[in-house]
Amino acid sequence: MSTVEDSTPVSSASPNRSMPRDASAEELWQATLRGDRNAFQRLISPHLHELFAAARRDIRYHSAVGDLREDEISPEEVAGETLLRAWRDRYRRPQGLDVRPWLLGLQFRVLTRIVRQEQLLRKLVSVSLEAPVPAEPIYDDDESFWEWYQPDEMLRWEDVVPADVTAGLAEPAFFEREVPGLSPLARQVLVFRHVHRFSVGEIASSLGLPVRRIVELWHEGHAVLAGAKKQEAT
Repeated sequence: MSTVEDSTPVSSASPNRSMPRDASAEELWQATLRGDRNAFQRLISPHLHELFAAARRDIRYHSAVGDLREDEISPEEVAGETLLRAWRDRYRRPQGLDVRPWLLGLQFRVLTRIVRQEQLLRKLVSVSLEAPVPAEPIYDDDESFWEWYQPDEMLRWEDVVPADVTAGLAEPAFFEREVPGLSPLARQVLVFRHVHRFSVGEIASSLGLPVRRIVELWHEGHAVLAGAKKQEAT
């Protein structure tokens, strides 16, 4: 399954302009902005395992809530779509946001778009199996969907919540299943906080939301998470 129109392979090499082995992350990024795909590969390589693991977890979650069948798309396909989008959108990476949260934030948006597409396809099929195929693409790439929020400063969690009482309650496997009352967005805030250990500013930037909204979602998710854990213990 593929949803990204840019078919340029991420793995293609740049013309004989290899960066030195000890090049810094900033030097690699500047080379990436100039179109050096080898530099891009070196930047993303340390994060591939985490991208695959996140994709696997999120596919299981969307399968559990009925958004996708688990065999509809693979973690490798999701990560591949993410890397194509990252290459295409490299000029839009927010200042101050590291490559790791940027990639994982992109992957969340990529999979969200895929889920929306699948839901729309199912809706169209349920309305009429004989209706003519639209001439224009159904899934226009809404640019606002890919916008990034840039917080004024990268706040720490202790700056906005008094005590992170969900620490130790939220193991990664918990986020692979449906939890009644836990919205997908609140779930993603918890995933970014407890699995990937992002700061509140990194989550705000990755999800394109103000810090205030991230804190609200954290409180919402924490209440559901604590309730679910309490029920499991009884």
